[in-house]
Amino acid sequence: MRYRDQVINKVEVLESTLKVLRQVVQRQEPIKSYLDTIDRAEQQLEQIKQYVEMEPRTSNEVGGISGQR
Repeated sequence: MRYRDQVINKVEVLESTLKVLRQVVQRQEPIKSYLDTIDRAEQQLEQIKQYVEMEPRTSNEVGGISGQR
């Protein structure tokens, strides 16, 4: 995988964002904080998908990312 380091980094950032989201819920922070954190997580997930899509496909792969089959 050509972009392995970048993907791992983005997954770690996404994990961190999900931990923040859990803290937001536990502290019962305003809904805006919750929604802002969800937006960040969605952006990070989109970046991960882009890295995966840049990878060349091999002959033994089946399907693709959801919605692109």
